[in-house]
Amino acid sequence: MGRQKLNPKILAKLKKQFPDKSENAIKVKLSKLSKKHRINLNSASEIWGKAEEFSTWGLLGDEDRKSLENKNIQIIKIKDNGNRKANQKIIFIKYPTENKFLERHIGEINKCYSANCYTASFILIRKVIENLIVELAKKKFPNKTREHKEIYLDLPKGRILDLSSLIKNIKNKSKQFDPEEKKLVQRILQLSEEFKDDANDKTHSLYHLSSKKELNDKNPQQIFELISKFFEQS
Repeated sequence: MGRQKLNPKILAKLKKQFPDKSENAIKVKLSKLSKKHRINLNSASEIWGKAEEFSTWGLLGDEDRKSLENKNIQIIKIKDNGNRKANQKIIFIKYPTENKFLERHIGEINKCYSANCYTASFILIRKVIENLIVELAKKKFPNKTREHKEIYLDLPKGRILDLSSLIKNIKNKSKQFDPEEKKLVQRILQLSEEFKDDANDKTHSLYHLSSKKELNDKNPQQIFELISKFFEQS
């Protein structure tokens, strides 16, 4: 079997089907399926589709379809007693990234939300927001000087500062942002601080389990969109 490029229409469909996955992650998944079943990338998309209850059959060429006819591939799905909604993954947080570790964290947030694990979602979202704000600080203050490092690092302990200290330090450097950038960053920090306080309560209190309404009302997606906007403009 010769090397074949992935049909752009199939890639577009997969990106729409899996909005939380990067293009690179989709290609890696197809490559693994291709090697496992000894088929090309286009045919591999149909194998993936069978496992996730969608199809790319209409986008396959004759050669792609023929290669699948020779494969005795069976996808076994666990029955859900008619409650298909319970198995559907909800995309609660979207954040475009090429960072595979960040991508996995976003995926885990969405898995927790889909499984009604809202306290876990709260805590994971706080973790990701904290790390994104560290990256924001590094982007704005990139010098390797002690002054810049102390904005986001606890140098004596050799670790990242806690979110409260990080937010405070960035606020103290607000004069170094241009007017529009300053407004954007101030809004990011305000919303992040509010979310942090709620998440901390849930982390340290055994008696507080989050509800779906609680998490939805905090609208963390807004924070991710604002952070994304900062990096787009920088």
